[in-house]
Amino acid sequence: MIHIPVKTLSGLLRGLHVVEAIAAAQPVGLTELCRTLGEDKSAMQRVLATLHEAGWIRPLPESPPRWELSAKIVTMAGQAHSTSSLLVRARPVLAALRDTTGETSHLALLDGGQLVVATVADGTHTVRTALPIGQVHPPETSAAGRAIFAHLPPTERAERAETAEALLSAAEYDRIRTRGWSLCEGAVQHGSTSIGAAIFDITGAPQAAIVVSAPDTRLTPGEYAHVGALVRAAARRLSGTTPETADAAP
Repeated sequence: MIHIPVKTLSGLLRGLHVVEAIAAAQPVGLTELCRTLGEDKSAMQRVLATLHEAGWIRPLPESPPRWELSAKIVTMAGQAHSTSSLLVRARPVLAALRDTTGETSHLALLDGGQLVVATVADGTHTVRTALPIGQVHPPETSAAGRAIFAHLPPTERAERAETAEALLSAAEYDRIRTRGWSLCEGAVQHGSTSIGAAIFDITGAPQAAIVVSAPDTRLTPGEYAHVGALVRAAARRLSGTTPETADAAP
């Protein structure tokens, strides 16, 4: 996290926490929000009134009102989705990877402590892996998470992990880092296999991952090295720089 040496706005932080709480439990009432966030009712009412006036939330037609997010959040997300540099550059790369493999490919972004599906190119088969935009990947067990974790120090892996026991061994992360791609066999979605590769920013730090997912009846062990090489090459095209260890042969 970047440290900015200025005093933060507590009211803004409170409002953002309320938006997140509403998104997680909508529709949700005043009492439940106060209980979830540990706020008193008068303070929470002011926050809700402010968010409503700004157009971020709306009440359901009932008394007492329960709140849900307005369409404004969707509009904002769509604008960000269409203008982000990495997302724009990733779409044709994902489409090419989908066309070559016939399987679903997607971009997962490292957002704080979460890995979030940001954009998807759906596979061409009738039976395929389906991934909704906004889905959160478990960092320890998903192909995207394993690809990124392989390029983090062990202490940072442990800090970011939701379940430390699910982390791979140091030797396995070394193997992922050397060959340039990771593997997930049914750990996230039963019957689905995924292969991922990390995308790096200009400093060489992992910021995202590109992943191909397919039913395990099609993406079999005999295909791993071939698909892994394709995913690794696609990730390199989107990276600002690539650590030398990722240049090894599969």
